[in-house]
Parts: sequence; structure tokens; C-alpha cells
Amino acid sequence: MKEKGHRAPHRCYECGDGRCLPPLQEDPEHPSAGVSRSSTASMCRRTSFRRSPTPCSRGAEGPVMKKIRHYVAITAIVMAALYPVATQAQILPRTSDNRAMLPDDWLLGRGRAHHFQTATAPVPSTLVFREPRGQEIEIVKRAQQLFANSESKSFALINGNEVVWVGYKAPASNNSRFMSMSIGKTVTAMAVGAAMCEGHLMPFTRVNELVPELADTHLGKSTVTDLLRMSSGTQEANSDSSIETPDQANDIHAGRMSLLDLLRTERASSQYRGLFSNRQPGEYFSYVSTDPITLAVMINRATGSTYAKYVEQRVLIPAGIARPGIVGQDHFGYGQGAGNVRLTMEDWIRFAVWVKASSLKNDCFGDFVRQATRTQISNRSRTFGRAFGGYGYQIWTDNLHSTRDSFWASGYGGQRIGWNRSNNRIMVVFSNVENYMDELYRFYADWATLR
Repeated sequence: MKEKGHRAPHRCYECGDGRCLPPLQEDPEHPSAGVSRSSTASMCRRTSFRRSPTPCSRGAEGPVMKKIRHYVAITAIVMAALYPVATQAQILPRTSDNRAMLPDDWLLGRGRAHHFQTATAPVPSTLVFREPRGQEIEIVKRAQQLFANSESKSFALINGNEVVWVGYKAPASNNSRFMSMSIGKTVTAMAVGAAMCEGHLMPFTRVNELVPELADTHLGKSTVTDLLRMSSGTQEANSDSSIETPDQANDIHAGRMSLLDLLRTERASSQYRGLFSNRQPGEYFSYVSTDPITLAVMINRATGSTYAKYVEQRVLIPAGIARPGIVGQDHFGYGQGAGNVRLTMEDWIRFAVWVKASSLKNDCFGDFVRQATRTQISNRSRTFGRAFGGYGYQIWTDNLHSTRDSFWASGYGGQRIGWNRSNNRIMVVFSNVENYMDELYRFYADWATLR
């Protein structure tokens, strides 16, 4: 009789390098069928396994595999010593249970004195406010319940230019300007698209052509398309996708350092070096603020304008904003392309409606928006954007929890704009804490399926 807790050794298949392959399990639907030796043997032939002459315990590994593991561990230590720029620090606030958080003084703040305040559209885009009807009534009730029970500060459901429902939670109101966080990356993409259609930029324009200060860096090799797809191949500095240290952030705010100076640091501009390969531009998606900040600098150099002024003239005024907005920039006129735009909720709705309307036009900018809102690169690692399988041009795609033809502008702390290609139903949400996003995505799937 076997002692309690004792597991008898079992036969396994051992690879030529000493690794063990556990035996195939019986089919749970047909346990009496047992395990097919022929199928196991076939697997061994395909993978160069050979029969182990002796029993081996579950999880055992041969001497060669032990050496490999030892080598990997030593290499990891060496890499950490050689490339300390990947510090994985945290700049943005988080809750006690490690959720992305944006306090009210960030979400609803007025920005800094050196930020750019925009003009308004001569004729603001028309928004029609109406009551929900038909199937919309129950969906809106669900939205109101989700809004009441979540950390959302404002929530809007739109169909075309019709605002079917919008809610605010104190201290937010229709006079508040909501900070974009990384929704601002989508704003940057739209500005890049406008610059391309005006001939200032091309998809293959390299950073070093416009920014000679970065000519001798890995970042300087990237093209506009590489940057739009978040694939510069540069270092991943902080765990929240930011690239500056706390001291550098303070220097930028105080005017002692520019965003271009930040990009010139090894921490931002050097190549990502992995254990087995180094990343080249365009090869690998990596969500890092380096890329949109670089695009913003390129807009300065290519257009002769500042990023903020160009965003005002080519994005926000065409979108028809009715109230002055705020676009973040440093003391030297370089824009915070990774995300610092502040608009009222109604003007964020106007922006969302404009993006959708632009995607339906048969012109240069319409072509760009259609490309931007489709998957251009796979989000394989899921380190960021875990709900998304793909990325367009500073826009998330392939939402695993929502309608698969949807595309999203997404900001830290629970800021979201959701669109879809099938119809004109849009959702805009601003939040304090990013702790209900999967439920929000599933809700949008139901809103988007209404006709």
C-alpha cells in the first residue's frame, strides 16, 4: 500500500538535452482509452525526444537544462548591471491595491502656467442633445447604474452627433476640463496625419532627418510609421510607460530641462537590449512615451509651428471645440505628445465625433484615420493594454472584451473613447480609478450593436 501523499515515479520521455517530457494524459472524456503510444512516439520523433531508460519524477530536469537555467539567471543579472536604464520606476499615482489612479486635482486641474490655451472654433460643431428611445432606453439605464457604482466622473453615450445621455459626478460638471492622459496620444496621431497630408511629414521620414540632436542615437533611426505604431525599439524606462525620472520631471516643470533634452538621454534614446536579441525599429510593439513625445518634436521641426499650436489649428478647431482647451507643453515649446490635453466633456465628444466623421471621408486625412484605427502591429506582450490584441497609430484595436471592430483611445486612470466601424455609436468616459474597464468594454459592445 502506498503511503499517504506518496507519488510513484512514472515513465517519461527525455530530450537529448536532458529535459523530461511528462507522459500524455488520458482523455478525460474517454478515460478507458488510455494513452496512445503511437501518438507519444510521434511527438518524440517530431521533437527529437528519446525514451528515458529510467523513471523520472514529475518536473525533473537533466544536467544540460540545469546549466541552461543557470546561464539564463547569470545573464539576467549581467544585463541588469549593464543596462540599468530600465529602472521600472513609477511616476503616476496608484491606489493602495495598485490600480491606476487619477485624483481630481489631476483629472480636473487647470494645467500649468506655461501650457498652451487654445482658441475655439469660429463655428462650434453642433451637438444635438436628445432623450434615449427604443432599445436605447434600457442601455442608458445600465449606463447610469454603471456610472453610479464606478469611479467614473463623466460618462457619455453618443450616436452620430446626437448625445443620447451624459452624466457628471461632483466635483465634475459641464464646465470642467478633463485631462486626456494617453487619450492625448490619439490627438497626437491626428496631428501627425494632418502634417502628412499637408506634406510636412512622410511615413518613412526618419527622426534624424528632422532632429539632428538625435542623429547618433537608436531613436534617431525610427521612422514616423515606427513611432505611430509604438515600435521605436528603445528602452522601456518606467512601469507606467513614462520615461523620465522624478528629478527629470521636476526639471521639466521648472524649465531647467526640455522634452528634447529628455529624449537625448540614454534612458530614452538607447536601444532595448534583450537577453537574446536587440530590438530594431518597426519590429516590436512596446508602449512607451518616447514615441509620441518624439512625434511631437518632429511636428515642431517639420511644420515650423509648435506642437500645441498645430494641434489647435489642425485638430481641435477642425473638431469644432466650443470652449478653450489646454495643451501641455514644456517651457521651450515642445509638446507633451504622450498625453496632456484638457477639454470639456462636450468638446471631447466633438473630438470623438470628428474622428469618426473623418474616417468616412474619401480624402487624404480620411485614408490616414482609417489606417490609424486598424491593427498595424500586434500587442504580443500585453504588458500594457491587456484587453487589446493590437495597436494602430496611437490607437488600441482588437478589444478582447468588446466588439472586435471597435477601436479605442485609452488614458491612464480610466479615460476611454470607444468607436466602432459598423456604425456611429461612440462612448466617452473619464474616471478616477481604472478598476472597471472590462465591464465598460462589455457594456460598449451592447451599445455598439444598436442600430
